[in-house]
Amino acid sequence: MNRFKLLLFFIFPIIAWSCRDFDNSPKALVNILLIDAPAQWDSVIVEIQGVELEFVANGREAEITRIFLPYEPGDKTIDISLLVGGRSLLLGRSEMQLGVLTGISLRLGTENSLYQKDNRFPLTLPQGINDYYQPLSIQLEGGFAYDLVLDFDLAKSIQVINPSPLTLNFNPTIQAFSGIGKGELTGSTSPAEIRPVIYAISAKDSISTHTNSSGNFLFRLEPGTYNIFIDPKDERYNSATLFDVNIEPGKKTPLERITLTRK
Repeated sequence: MNRFKLLLFFIFPIIAWSCRDFDNSPKALVNILLIDAPAQWDSVIVEIQGVELEFVANGREAEITRIFLPYEPGDKTIDISLLVGGRSLLLGRSEMQLGVLTGISLRLGTENSLYQKDNRFPLTLPQGINDYYQPLSIQLEGGFAYDLVLDFDLAKSIQVINPSPLTLNFNPTIQAFSGIGKGELTGSTSPAEIRPVIYAISAKDSISTHTNSSGNFLFRLEPGTYNIFIDPKDERYNSATLFDVNIEPGKKTPLERITLTRK
């Protein structure tokens, strides 16, 4: 896991608008953050080229503007398996004219791979596609900062075609959302070294994460009621379930430490 250095929270230059009539108007600040919903792999390395925002300015409803924000570091390969437990990677930042964000695309490169027990397996993008689009509808208001989160779901992105020899299908699955209106669920498990998978299950869907090296985890969730299922991924331990955990908008819900019992 220490093979790759994770570059966190780089400060990006403000993007200058080419139209002079925008220069003195109110602005909103948009931060684009990458997080991971991980699978069972030791590490997954992806090459990030940047993100493209799709935007409609106030008063220009018939005109769609696209703004590409390159990922600036020279080394663009990122171990996204480390982006758990509240850690995130700042991909870009832009001061924007007021209006509506209507979509975002994550642009990947070709240097993508998976590591399992020190074995490297290349991940090939399907049909050479490198832009992954998600629709949005976020009204930008002057003087506010918006965190736009890209959740890279590795469990859904990587499918095992053949376990021996290991053959993989890589189809990046990404969810984009604003932090506005979300609630946070935090917790920790022990023993910390097990690093179980944690599922937040609602009536509509489920999402997953896993713990970091200290046993901590974090979800950003739509308000509602969830069952929390802990899969130890270790046959020596029992799974655990917490029922009816309520998530409220804009609030953090901490759970008591979850101790997994031996069979």
